[in-house]
Amino acid sequence: MKGENLSKLSDHKFKKGIIVSPANDSFGDTLKFNSWTKERLPEYLWLGLILNYYGRDKGLKKGESILYHIANINVDITQPKLSMIFSLSKEKQDEIYKIICNFINPSILSPLTILYRGEQHKVFNHYFYDNSQTVEDRISTLRSSVKMFYNHQSNDTTDLRYLSICLPLFKGMVRLSEGVGMTIESIKNYSKTDHEDERMRFYRPSIRSFEVIDMEENDDEFISYFWRELGLCTDCSPLYIDHPEHVYDIQEFFYDTKKVFENITLLNKEKLIEDPKFNVLMGSTCYILKLTGEVINNELKDSILGRLAFRTILEVFIMMKYLIIKEASQDDIFQGYQLYGIGKYKHILLRVRESSIERESHIAVPIVETIVNEPMWEEFVNIDVRFFDQQNIKKKFEEVNEKELYEIYYEYTTNYAHGFWGAIRESSMLICDNPLHKYHTVADFNFYQKLPSVIYDILKILKKHIELLSEVYEFPKWYKVKYKDLVYGK
Repeated sequence: MKGENLSKLSDHKFKKGIIVSPANDSFGDTLKFNSWTKERLPEYLWLGLILNYYGRDKGLKKGESILYHIANINVDITQPKLSMIFSLSKEKQDEIYKIICNFINPSILSPLTILYRGEQHKVFNHYFYDNSQTVEDRISTLRSSVKMFYNHQSNDTTDLRYLSICLPLFKGMVRLSEGVGMTIESIKNYSKTDHEDERMRFYRPSIRSFEVIDMEENDDEFISYFWRELGLCTDCSPLYIDHPEHVYDIQEFFYDTKKVFENITLLNKEKLIEDPKFNVLMGSTCYILKLTGEVINNELKDSILGRLAFRTILEVFIMMKYLIIKEASQDDIFQGYQLYGIGKYKHILLRVRESSIERESHIAVPIVETIVNEPMWEEFVNIDVRFFDQQNIKKKFEEVNEKELYEIYYEYTTNYAHGFWGAIRESSMLICDNPLHKYHTVADFNFYQKLPSVIYDILKILKKHIELLSEVYEFPKWYKVKYKDLVYGK
């Protein structure tokens, strides 16, 4: 996503393990959030219903007339918030409702009577209840109106936000100095200027920035009641993203590559028997290919497991590249890598022996025990609980000149490996297409949501891995010719 108003990563500040956004750094604890949609829209929706019904030109004129007349009667409200109107005496409410009915058809506000009913709102219902409107009619109107004014920066919403500031302006409660000329011009000309007019590019932001200055504390009970009642009387409408299919047919390439490594193994039988480097590189390559095969054959490309497979493939590739680079200064690094892994298995084995692990567990204890004792008796095997080579995975990416792979691909898939909320939100939560539910999220228990395919990215790492091993072992000529552009092309 690109935009003039979006900060870059370099604009953020690193403080005590937290990357702080420029806005949070500037305002700190003084920054208080006040949401147009969740907190202010419920208060001004009665004006929104008028705009929705009459359209922009007529709706703004009627809204201005209503607010001008309210400003000129003796009522103690500073903003046209519905909760403020409801807090007035019955006599004062009566005055306001009569003004409203002088300019609009009362049935326009009838949808709100599904929320504000009973003895507490007797006066409101006396003026605006319309028994010809069904429950479904009223809910449908509220739904379309909330949807219309949901986006805080849309043209329709800016019209409503303009009306919301008219009452304090008409009451003379706001004084603007000459230094805010654009704001004065915006307020004077906004309702008389079409949205297509070039001047509106300056007027709209000016109106929005002025409206956000709320003179009164939120009526949290009123706001909570509004969303709760609408939420409970309407159903969820979950949507899932249907990602376009990008077809990358790697079946033939995958099987040819598998064949090549089988052949390399046969041609290096002596190394297979006694060379830790050969064993580590071939075993790790086989691991990458098995993961790739599982993704392909089990159609996991658009799944959570596909992302976990990709992350593992990426990490194995980085480790192999790291070992090859470090071999020049550490002769026994491949053997050390094997013993490091065996130590990890020994750690599990010792804990298993002190536990009551069930036989049905997927951890096959006899096999783990065999592997731990394979290079030597386990009593001579140490357990290293540090990072291999005492360098974390991020440093390894940087050392092998693959920093971008870490910062984007590895970090992204780590969210999936650890079940962080970003990954859960993307893969397991659907957006509810109901504005009356504030477009909340719904758990995808029917498993509708698929993810973009990982095949392209797996292929990218597989190619890098083959290029890496091409510098260590000779690949057949037919393979180099066949995949000249795919693998070896620059």
